[in-house]
Amino acid sequence: GQTLSIASEKGAYTITDRATYLATKKNLQLDILVEGDKALLNIYHVIQVNPAKSDKINGAGAQAFADFMVSKDTQDVIAKFGVDKYGQALFFPDAGKKDEEVGA
Repeated sequence: GQTLSIASEKGAYTITDRATYLATKKNLQLDILVEGDKALLNIYHVIQVNPAKSDKINGAGAQAFADFMVSKDTQDVIAKFGVDKYGQALFFPDAGKKDEEVGA
């Protein structure tokens, strides 16, 4: 957010994520110049740690969390998150997509 504020004050360019831009947009004099390029994707992953690595790892809990994150219901929530406040989604769900489909 601070980087966007400084870029706005100085009439400069910067790179940011959609969520930060939309959350601070009302205080900025910046326009989006480039979006949608695969080189700009900021992908989040859920990865279960191997429970065999330590007896302190909650393997069942990790699996339940991973299953929850990639479930259709959760992916639907992700797709709608921010729409009511910013007029567009802050994130784009991609669970189950192949690499060439991500960001499409």
